[in-house]
Parts: sequence; structure tokens; C-alpha cells
Amino acid sequence: MAAEDKDKKSKETDRKVKTKSKETFEYHAMSFAQRSGKAPKIVLLHAPVREVLQWATVEKLGPKSSGPQRERREAKVTAIKKFLDTDARNIIPTAVVLAFREGTAKYVRDKEDLNAGELTIKNDGGFAATIVDGQHRLYGIEQYDEKTQVAIVGLLDTTDAERAFQFLVINNKSSRVAAAHTKALIARMKNTDLSARLTAARVALDVDGVKDVDVVNTDRESPFYKTIDWPTTPQNKRLIQATAIELSLDYLGGLGIMEFDDRDVRRSVFQTIWSRVKEEWPECWVEGSKLISKVGIICLTRFVTDRITNWADSDDIEIEVTDLDQIEEQTGKIVKYMDKRFWSAPWAQKAAGGFDTNQGRERVVSAIRQLYRNGRNELEWYTDIDIIDRVPEDE
Repeated sequence: MAAEDKDKKSKETDRKVKTKSKETFEYHAMSFAQRSGKAPKIVLLHAPVREVLQWATVEKLGPKSSGPQRERREAKVTAIKKFLDTDARNIIPTAVVLAFREGTAKYVRDKEDLNAGELTIKNDGGFAATIVDGQHRLYGIEQYDEKTQVAIVGLLDTTDAERAFQFLVINNKSSRVAAAHTKALIARMKNTDLSARLTAARVALDVDGVKDVDVVNTDRESPFYKTIDWPTTPQNKRLIQATAIELSLDYLGGLGIMEFDDRDVRRSVFQTIWSRVKEEWPECWVEGSKLISKVGIICLTRFVTDRITNWADSDDIEIEVTDLDQIEEQTGKIVKYMDKRFWSAPWAQKAAGGFDTNQGRERVVSAIRQLYRNGRNELEWYTDIDIIDRVPEDE
């Protein structure tokens, strides 16, 4: 009993310390002025992510708010956590950028060491700083381990306009490394494990096979793990055509949905859809199945994605297109109306070139749409599906 009381007292003490610590924070830091005049001063420091999220917040842009940030995307947060989980050597050295509101942070230079000083942060009843760049890094690192230190670049005494300006500049002026430079670097590092680490970290590069297809093939949580016809897959396990994955991801990227511009998000949504499909129809995950053929994967991806995104655009249904739990749930609702026998029945390939053409794929999507309607209307699954050559005898 005494031990329990001691433990309870310890927990209460911890809570009191945490409550008190929310008011004022102190960190060793460095500060400098990059420009003279009205430009904000810059402060450099590091802190545990759990503390940062106590005094820094995301000010979203919405109907009733004028903050600069975009909505949190769970798929991006998960991707960052997975990156850190994958390899003990993986770190995120890129600093997050924070903007402190006027009067919330004070830097005092050390008299003995002019290159260092003390930064005191006060929340004063609200958050002291706005996260200008790096919200998903912070949330992803927090999910990995809230005690992890993060590098911070802070702007002191900023106005609302300054925070919005910094957000727009940072998110629109960045540029990718040139493809030629990337290829040269990887070629130079060919005798190291760089490519393997990039793949494991889900960094998709369109060089030397390190791209989205390779990531989908090597991710242990992927429904297509080690089954894609790819150089790194054992010959006897190659069930899935690589172009089926490429074209499906391209379709998501071409929908004009801002969230799907992010490759991590596209892959996560795609894998979530197909993980649920595999769970519902495991017997179709075999060689020769139309479900996992190139046409089957492309067309079912298109149909399911279109249904979910259309629902997301509806005012009557609350669906977030990057919420993977909702994606899985909605995929299950769609698939439950479909009869799996569609994928094993003979198809009549009347289109020139078969079904693996634009015209042929349109016919398959139309057939999948009718299959779904038949299930919802409690009709025979093959009703009005014109690509069915014949209904199996057991019907």
C-alpha cells in the first residue's frame, strides 16, 4: 500500500512539474541578425519535441482563421515515423522554422561567450510561437519518441503578416535537386548502402530503380510486399506488374487533389486501399487472378478512389482523403457490395488489343461500376455486365 501511495505521489508530482513547465521555458541558444533594420532576428536552438509542442502551435488557414499552415496530413506524419523506425542511423537534421509572437521570447547574450546565450519563452496564456515550416516533422518525430531533440530556427518578435510571408516564401521557393545531380551522386555511391537506405526510408527517386514501385515492393506493410515483377523480387514470387503500380499512382496524382501531390500520401492511400481489398479477397491473390492483373489493379484503384473522393467532396459525408482509417473503412464498404466471382469469370475481350488499352480499361471500370450497383440493389452480380463472356456453371 505504501508503495502504491509513493507511486501515486510521484505521478502527481510529475503532473505538477509539467503544469508549471508550460508557463516558462529556458534554452541555451545562439542568435544573430541576418539583415539590419526591420528584419526579424534569428535564434538557433534545439529542444525535445514534446516541449516544442507545448509552446508552439500550427495556425491553420481556414474559414475563421488566418494562419499560414495547411491541414495536418496523417499519411505524412506516419511516413516520418516510419522513416525513423526503419534504421537507427536515420535522423532529420533539417530544422523546423518557428515564428515567435511579439514579446513571447527574449534572448539574452552570455557575457562571457558572445556566441551563445539564453532564450526564455513565455506562453502567457497562449502559444508563444507559430510553426511556419515542419509541422509534419514535429508530429512524426513526436509519434516516434516525444523525447527526441529537434533543431529549431526561430524568428523573434514577428507579426501575423511576417509569419504568413515566411510560410509562402519557404513553401514556394524551394527546389528539387536536379535529376542529373541525383544520378551522378548515386552512381558515385554505388558501392555503399545508400540506395537500400533510401528505399527503406520510403524516399522515392526516379533513378536506378529507387522509385515508388520499389518502395511499394519493399515496404513490409504493403499488400504487394515482395510480389512485384521487379529485380529485387524472387522470380517465383513475381505476381504484380510494375506498370500496374506506376499507372495507379499516376492516376491518383492526376486527380487534381492537392493532398495527392505528395508522393508519400499517394502511396499510403494506394496501399491502404489495396490492403483492405486483399483482406476482403485473399483467395484472389494468386497467379492468374484478374484482380491483381495490370488491368484489375488499375481499374479497381480508379473506381474506389473516384468513389471515395466524390464522397469527400459531398457536404453530406465527412471524409478526409488522407485519413487512412477512413480510406480503409470506405474501401471496405465499397468492396462488400462486389461479388468476387467477377474476377474469376471469363471476360469477352471484344476491344481491339484486349482490355489493356484506354478503351478496354474504360469497359472494365464500367463493369466494376455495374458490379457495385448490382450488389447495392441486391441483383445477380453479373446483371448487365457486358464484358462477362459467360457465367460459370455453378451459377
